[in-house]
Amino acid sequence: MRPMTAWKALWTGRSRLLAVPTALALVASLAIAQSRAIETTDFRATYAITLGGAVIGRASASSKFVGSSYDASIQGATSGVSRMVTDATAALSGSGRLAGQRVLPSSFELETEENGFGTHVRMAMNSGRVTEVTAVPSLSKAPDRIPVTQSHKTGVVDPLSAFLVPMDRPEAPLGRAACDRRIKVFDGWTRFDVQLSFKAMKAVDGGRNTYAGQVVVCGARLFPIAGHRSGGESIADMIDSDKVEIWLVPVERTGVLVPYRIILGTRWGDLVVFATRFTATASAQHAAAGD
Repeated sequence: MRPMTAWKALWTGRSRLLAVPTALALVASLAIAQSRAIETTDFRATYAITLGGAVIGRASASSKFVGSSYDASIQGATSGVSRMVTDATAALSGSGRLAGQRVLPSSFELETEENGFGTHVRMAMNSGRVTEVTAVPSLSKAPDRIPVTQSHKTGVVDPLSAFLVPMDRPEAPLGRAACDRRIKVFDGWTRFDVQLSFKAMKAVDGGRNTYAGQVVVCGARLFPIAGHRSGGESIADMIDSDKVEIWLVPVERTGVLVPYRIILGTRWGDLVVFATRFTATASAQHAAAGD
């Protein structure tokens, strides 16, 4: 297995390039006649990706939350010795809004390139339903492929927003509630579920410009639903479910948790994604009715 292929196997059933999600924002409109402050949080993070202890890639994100809206942008690329095997890049973007504990994407776009071969996904979504999708290349036809129906594209999130875990309120304490959820994901080709379960609470201090405080550790299991081949080997078959952890931490004053560290046990060794820079800055923007 090439290092790049293992890196791309984190969320999807077709070995898509990893994207570590974060958020950038749309301005929320005011529904009252008087002016008020809109909470804005700027979030920046960089992540290193290792396989068996060797660095195989890096990802960076620059984003912002404004009110209940988000808009995310992430770039990733192979690095270190893995570039001798494969030269790959990925760019992801997405936008939407948060409603209680739900993430409601409105758009998602993915561009990847590996050794001259590219993929592209563009989706429009409304209230958890995919209304338009373009995915290139298309899935190859096979008699054992589980067909994707419109029902598989309802009540879902995209791979980028799948990493956003909203709580009921910004001041909600970290705990089991963060992990008590099943995330339904459609990546443009395949449908799969990620079931989170509570494992532990930890305290971390990553040093300057990273996160210091409590993290909630969730276990995760991947369940292919549609788009994959029933007779073929899926990503779920390659993962040791007992060694999958997602460490979630809060983005300041947003009520949203994002990954700080991801550990994925595979047959080729542990795939680990960890934050090397993790900062969030909150401010208030003053707006008036009609703005």
